[in-house]
Amino acid sequence: MSILGGGPNGSRSSRGDGQLVRTGLSDSGSILCSMQVPNTATVPGLSFPAGLTPETVAPDGQPILHADADAFFASVEARDRPELLDVPFVVIAGLGEVVACPNYPARAYGIHGGMTLHQARRRCAELVTVPARAEPYRQASEELFALFARYAVAIEPGSMEEAFLDVGDRDPVDVGSRLRREVRAEIGLPLSVGVGRTKLVAKLASRRAKPDGLVVIAGDAEQQLRDELRIADVWGVGQVTRERLCDLGIHTVRDLDGLELPELAAVVGLAMARRLVSIAMGTDDAAVQAPKPGRLISGERTVTPTSRSATRVAEVLTAATDSAVERLDSRGQLASRLEVVVRYDDQQSVATRLALPVATDDADQIHRLALELLGRTGFSEDGRGVQRVGVVLTLYRGRQPYLDQPALF
Repeated sequence: MSILGGGPNGSRSSRGDGQLVRTGLSDSGSILCSMQVPNTATVPGLSFPAGLTPETVAPDGQPILHADADAFFASVEARDRPELLDVPFVVIAGLGEVVACPNYPARAYGIHGGMTLHQARRRCAELVTVPARAEPYRQASEELFALFARYAVAIEPGSMEEAFLDVGDRDPVDVGSRLRREVRAEIGLPLSVGVGRTKLVAKLASRRAKPDGLVVIAGDAEQQLRDELRIADVWGVGQVTRERLCDLGIHTVRDLDGLELPELAAVVGLAMARRLVSIAMGTDDAAVQAPKPGRLISGERTVTPTSRSATRVAEVLTAATDSAVERLDSRGQLASRLEVVVRYDDQQSVATRLALPVATDDADQIHRLALELLGRTGFSEDGRGVQRVGVVLTLYRGRQPYLDQPALF
């Protein structure tokens, strides 16, 4: 029942009430922990019972890790250009008018991904701009996932710099510590790791661990987290949905108590209603779904500038789908599964997936289904700007291009 965090120099101070939790890594990668906390270790929106040793924090059941390279594009640039390390700078995308990734000194000025360069410079006049370089990011991503594979029995990518990891029977804190140390030593990048019983909890933990930290949420602390978790902090819940829930007097997960599923679904849709109920009950997704090696083809494009326009986002997705379909055709293979991913300007992502009833390489069908899945993400009603969209095709490996019943997740 504890949260542990490690900062960039091996330490982390919690926020609120002057209380402190400090952890770090020894040379061997073990957790070092000293607590100066009279009653609780505090994170925004939640207080955790404190006073437990690191040995007591292993999550109940099968642990899940969420590993996320901090400010990925910016960290690669700072690694390759050390003179940028303490300078506020942004990696710019597209025609150079949109912030793709700010480093942490730039974030201290309130600069974030998806912001126009003009807006960013109004907040920081001395801001340095660095053009995006695709190849170094791709190489760093491959090296990062190779390190994940050293310890994980299953890896579910979230993007090129983050993934959920199933580490089997290994100690999750030990694995997280080793990963952080080895990613820093071998790739030269900071990595934050969250550990929890479900994907949501693990991702909330990694978010709290940033930058360059390790946080574990376990035991009774998880239930307290669920009860007191603000809807605004639930991964994947957009602004419009939050506003609708606010109109019902729902501000935290605990506020869902007593609300019937049909009533909730009438406000936020059935899929979101089921997800929120599962979060409240602690039955949300806890399975790391690893794609089989070599079975994915993807296409991704940046929306420049960040947009809420359904027409504009659909145009960009079409371009991303074109790229994936061209690669599918060049390999002479069929797609059996389709996924569309939308990343918002607050760096949160939402995805919709469809298993195809018949494996196909038909470009028109794939385009049509991709646009249909895009609509099912609810992005046009979310309220946030869309920064990036992508499509992922899972390759068919069977003898006959027919699958079982289609499934939409």
